[in-house]
Amino acid sequence: MAAPKKDLKEDFQRLISRLENMILTGVFQPRERLIELNLAKELGFSRFWIRDAIKILETRGLIKVIPYKGAMVCDLDEQEIEDIFEVRQQLETLATCKAAENTRKSDVRFLKRLESQFEDSIRRGNFTEMISINESFHDYIYDLSRNDVLIQMIRQLKARCHILRYHAWSSPDTIQIIQKEHRQFIEGIETKDAKLLDDLARKHISYSKDSYIMHRKSRKATQTVD
Repeated sequence: MAAPKKDLKEDFQRLISRLENMILTGVFQPRERLIELNLAKELGFSRFWIRDAIKILETRGLIKVIPYKGAMVCDLDEQEIEDIFEVRQQLETLATCKAAENTRKSDVRFLKRLESQFEDSIRRGNFTEMISINESFHDYIYDLSRNDVLIQMIRQLKARCHILRYHAWSSPDTIQIIQKEHRQFIEGIETKDAKLLDDLARKHISYSKDSYIMHRKSRKATQTVD
């Protein structure tokens, strides 16, 4: 009797992950309304499951449920963005420097493999894969900090900044900057260069913030014209 319950739980987790991914990758845009009936038909789940999944994603700061209006994808104003990235800068700098203390040769080899995969995705022009590998690259570094509280805080804040740069990633300049950063992160971790890693982490988060704000302004300008 336990197996069906486990299967249902796994199905529900897959639903949550799929909805979350659709928000994080821009399928659903900030301030877009999420209609339970439409989602149930599109994703093949009951409205009750959709409603429960929305409640969970609301606790993660991705969805806002407004009384009498329903659910919509969260948006951030510029002050919220500034506040989030200010905290992210401190946390990600700490995680990166702690990672260097714990890094083994096998970890460096793994990061180099990820960078090789990233370069291959560039050659094939696969933006979705580029974003995924870039996330894996930085997540692996944060995991090396071996501080679960720190890692969880970083991921929660990253999730709140959920406009995942598809337009920005179409810029060759952005991709070149990320490539260069990856190589420098690997060098800093391999040599345990705390100053280099500190500078890199701060520069990386500042660039991410500027790209996020620029994309947000561009999106708002487009919506105004429409």
